Amino acid sequence: MEGAETIGLRERKKIKARQAIERAALELVLEHGYDGTTVEEVCARAEVSKKTFFNYFPSKAAAVTGRADAFPTAEELSAMMEAHGEMCYLDVLVSMISADYEVREGDELALLRQRVLREMPQLFFRGQRDLLGVQRAVTEGVRDYLGKHADKRLMVEHDIHYEALVASSAVMALVRTRSMLHVFYEEAATAEDTRRLLAGYLSTGL
Repeated sequence: MEGAETIGLRERKKIKARQAIERAALELVLEHGYDGTTVEEVCARAEVSKKTFFNYFPSKAAAVTGRADAFPTAEELSAMMEAHGEMCYLDVLVSMISADYEVREGDELALLRQRVLREMPQLFFRGQRDLLGVQRAVTEGVRDYLGKHADKRLMVEHDIHYEALVASSAVMALVRTRSMLHVFYEEAATAEDTRRLLAGYLSTGL
Protein backbone atom coordinates (compact mmCIF):
# COMPACT_ATOMS: atom_id res chain seq x y z
CA MET A 1 0.00 0.00 0.00
CA GLU A 2 2.81 2.34 0.93
CA GLY A 3 4.57 1.57 -2.36
CA ALA A 4 1.41 2.43 -4.31
CA GLU A 5 1.16 5.76 -2.49
CA THR A 6 4.83 6.50 -3.28
CA ILE A 7 4.31 5.77 -6.98
CA GLY A 8 1.21 7.95 -6.95
CA LEU A 9 3.13 10.83 -5.40
CA ARG A 10 5.95 10.45 -7.92
CA GLU A 11 3.50 10.53 -10.81
CA ARG A 12 1.79 13.61 -9.41
CA LYS A 13 5.15 15.37 -9.19
CA LYS A 14 5.88 14.46 -12.80
CA ILE A 15 2.53 15.79 -13.94
CA LYS A 16 3.03 18.98 -11.95
CA ALA A 17 6.51 19.53 -13.43
CA ARG A 18 5.30 18.89 -16.97
CA GLN A 19 2.36 21.26 -16.58
CA ALA A 20 4.62 23.94 -15.09
CA ILE A 21 6.87 23.71 -18.15
CA GLU A 22 3.94 23.87 -20.57
CA ARG A 23 2.38 26.82 -18.76
CA ALA A 24 5.66 28.73 -18.68
CA ALA A 25 6.28 28.10 -22.37
CA LEU A 26 2.79 29.22 -23.37
CA GLU A 27 2.85 32.33 -21.20
CA LEU A 28 6.26 33.40 -22.49
CA VAL A 29 5.30 32.82 -26.12
CA LEU A 30 2.23 34.99 -25.63
CA GLU A 31 4.37 37.69 -24.01
CA HIS A 32 7.41 37.62 -26.29
CA GLY A 33 6.47 35.58 -29.35
CA TYR A 34 7.75 32.13 -30.28
CA ASP A 35 11.13 33.25 -31.60
CA GLY A 36 11.56 35.63 -28.67
CA THR A 37 11.26 32.82 -26.12
CA THR A 38 14.15 30.56 -25.13
CA VAL A 39 14.25 27.22 -23.35
CA GLU A 40 16.34 28.89 -20.64
CA GLU A 41 13.59 31.41 -19.99
CA VAL A 42 10.99 28.65 -19.86
CA CYS A 43 13.08 26.75 -17.33
CA ALA A 44 13.57 29.84 -15.20
CA ARG A 45 9.85 30.58 -15.04
CA ALA A 46 8.90 26.95 -14.44
CA GLU A 47 11.69 26.65 -11.86
CA VAL A 48 13.17 23.53 -13.41
CA SER A 49 16.58 22.65 -14.82
CA LYS A 50 17.25 22.25 -18.55
CA LYS A 51 17.79 18.55 -17.89
CA THR A 52 14.29 18.31 -16.42
CA PHE A 53 12.86 20.25 -19.35
CA PHE A 54 14.34 17.80 -21.86
CA ASN A 55 13.19 14.84 -19.81
CA TYR A 56 9.65 15.90 -20.70
CA PHE A 57 9.95 17.67 -24.05
CA PRO A 58 12.39 17.32 -26.95
CA SER A 59 12.08 21.00 -27.87
CA LYS A 60 10.49 24.34 -27.08
CA ALA A 61 7.93 23.76 -29.83
CA ALA A 62 6.87 20.46 -28.25
CA ALA A 63 6.23 22.21 -24.93
CA VAL A 64 4.11 24.84 -26.67
CA THR A 65 2.05 22.40 -28.74
CA GLY A 66 1.88 19.77 -26.02
CA ARG A 67 3.29 17.12 -28.36
CA ALA A 68 5.94 15.48 -26.23
CA ASP A 69 6.04 12.18 -28.10
CA ALA A 70 8.21 11.65 -31.14
CA PHE A 71 6.36 11.51 -34.45
CA PRO A 72 5.43 7.91 -35.38
CA THR A 73 7.81 6.10 -37.70
CA ALA A 74 6.75 4.76 -41.10
CA GLU A 75 6.66 1.27 -39.56
CA GLU A 76 4.39 2.44 -36.73
CA LEU A 77 2.07 4.20 -39.15
CA SER A 78 1.86 1.10 -41.33
CA ALA A 79 1.16 -1.09 -38.29
CA MET A 80 -1.66 1.21 -37.21
CA MET A 81 -3.26 1.00 -40.65
CA GLU A 82 -2.94 -2.79 -40.43
CA ALA A 83 -4.66 -2.80 -37.05
CA HIS A 84 -7.60 -0.77 -38.38
CA GLY A 85 -7.99 -2.28 -41.83
CA GLU A 86 -11.77 -1.82 -41.70
CA MET A 87 -11.28 1.97 -41.94
CA CYS A 88 -10.16 4.17 -44.83
CA TYR A 89 -6.41 4.39 -44.34
CA LEU A 90 -6.52 8.19 -44.58
CA ASP A 91 -8.83 8.34 -41.56
CA VAL A 92 -6.52 6.07 -39.57
CA LEU A 93 -3.52 8.30 -40.26
CA VAL A 94 -5.33 11.55 -39.52
CA SER A 95 -6.71 10.16 -36.26
CA MET A 96 -3.27 8.95 -35.24
CA ILE A 97 -1.40 12.15 -36.09
CA SER A 98 -3.89 14.78 -34.92
CA ALA A 99 -3.36 16.29 -31.48
CA ASP A 100 -6.13 16.59 -28.91
CA TYR A 101 -6.97 20.28 -28.51
CA GLU A 102 -10.23 19.81 -26.66
CA VAL A 103 -10.78 22.39 -23.93
CA ARG A 104 -12.46 20.80 -20.92
CA GLU A 105 -14.14 22.83 -18.22
CA GLY A 106 -11.61 24.26 -15.80
CA ASP A 107 -8.61 23.27 -17.93
CA GLU A 108 -6.64 26.52 -17.85
CA LEU A 109 -3.67 25.01 -19.65
CA ALA A 110 -5.82 23.93 -22.60
CA LEU A 111 -7.36 27.41 -22.77
CA LEU A 112 -3.90 28.95 -22.78
CA ARG A 113 -2.76 26.64 -25.59
CA GLN A 114 -5.91 27.41 -27.56
CA ARG A 115 -5.15 31.12 -27.29
CA VAL A 116 -1.55 30.64 -28.45
CA LEU A 117 -2.55 28.51 -31.44
CA ARG A 118 -5.29 30.94 -32.44
CA GLU A 119 -2.77 33.76 -32.47
CA MET A 120 0.03 31.70 -34.03
CA PRO A 121 -1.47 28.89 -36.19
CA GLN A 122 1.95 28.38 -37.79
CA LEU A 123 2.89 26.46 -34.64
CA PHE A 124 0.55 23.52 -35.36
CA PHE A 125 3.29 21.42 -36.92
CA ARG A 126 6.23 22.67 -34.91
CA GLY A 127 7.87 20.15 -32.60
CA GLN A 128 7.02 17.09 -34.72
CA ARG A 129 10.30 17.08 -36.64
CA ASP A 130 10.45 19.12 -39.83
CA LEU A 131 7.42 18.99 -42.08
CA LEU A 132 9.34 17.22 -44.82
CA GLY A 133 10.34 14.47 -42.38
CA VAL A 134 6.73 14.02 -41.28
CA GLN A 135 5.52 13.74 -44.84
CA ARG A 136 8.29 11.29 -45.71
CA ALA A 137 7.26 8.97 -42.86
CA VAL A 138 3.62 9.07 -43.99
CA THR A 139 4.60 8.40 -47.62
CA GLU A 140 6.72 5.40 -46.66
CA GLY A 141 4.08 4.05 -44.28
CA VAL A 142 1.32 4.28 -46.89
CA ARG A 143 3.50 2.74 -49.60
CA ASP A 144 4.34 -0.20 -47.33
CA TYR A 145 0.70 -0.70 -46.31
CA LEU A 146 -0.70 -0.52 -49.84
CA GLY A 147 2.01 -2.86 -51.08
CA LYS A 148 0.50 -5.51 -48.82
CA HIS A 149 -3.15 -4.52 -49.25
CA ALA A 150 -3.87 -3.62 -52.86
CA ASP A 151 -7.61 -3.83 -52.14
CA LYS A 152 -7.31 -0.70 -49.95
CA ARG A 153 -5.98 1.48 -52.74
CA LEU A 154 -7.89 4.62 -53.75
CA MET A 155 -5.99 5.48 -56.97
CA VAL A 156 -5.64 2.19 -58.83
CA GLU A 157 -5.02 4.02 -62.12
CA HIS A 158 -1.61 5.11 -60.77
CA ASP A 159 1.28 3.20 -59.22
CA ILE A 160 1.58 2.80 -55.44
CA HIS A 161 4.34 5.37 -54.98
CA TYR A 162 2.23 7.97 -56.79
CA GLU A 163 -0.75 7.25 -54.52
CA ALA A 164 1.49 7.35 -51.42
CA LEU A 165 2.77 10.81 -52.35
CA VAL A 166 -0.73 12.14 -52.92
CA ALA A 167 -1.95 10.46 -49.73
CA SER A 168 0.79 12.00 -47.59
CA SER A 169 0.00 15.49 -48.90
CA ALA A 170 -3.70 14.91 -48.25
CA VAL A 171 -3.02 13.66 -44.72
CA MET A 172 -1.03 16.78 -43.84
CA ALA A 173 -3.86 19.02 -45.11
CA LEU A 174 -6.48 16.99 -43.25
CA VAL A 175 -4.55 17.04 -39.96
CA ARG A 176 -4.02 20.79 -40.18
CA THR A 177 -7.69 21.40 -41.07
CA ARG A 178 -8.98 19.18 -38.28
CA SER A 179 -6.67 20.80 -35.72
CA MET A 180 -7.54 24.35 -36.75
CA LEU A 181 -11.29 23.65 -36.70
CA HIS A 182 -10.84 22.31 -33.18
CA VAL A 183 -8.91 25.35 -32.00
CA PHE A 184 -10.77 28.13 -33.81
CA TYR A 185 -14.31 26.72 -33.67
CA GLU A 186 -14.04 24.13 -30.87
CA GLU A 187 -15.37 21.66 -33.43
CA ALA A 188 -14.12 18.17 -32.58
CA ALA A 189 -14.58 16.80 -36.09
CA THR A 190 -13.67 13.18 -36.65
CA ALA A 191 -11.07 12.27 -39.24
CA GLU A 192 -13.83 10.98 -41.52
CA ASP A 193 -15.88 14.16 -41.07
CA THR A 194 -12.85 16.27 -41.95
CA ARG A 195 -12.11 14.20 -45.05
CA ARG A 196 -15.69 14.51 -46.28
CA LEU A 197 -15.67 18.24 -45.53
CA LEU A 198 -12.57 18.84 -47.63
CA ALA A 199 -13.79 16.52 -50.39
CA GLY A 200 -17.04 18.46 -50.57
CA TYR A 201 -15.22 21.76 -50.62
CA LEU A 202 -12.80 20.69 -53.35
CA SER A 203 -15.61 19.33 -55.52
CA THR A 204 -17.55 22.62 -55.36
CA GLY A 205 -17.73 24.22 -58.77
CA LEU A 206 -16.30 21.22 -60.64
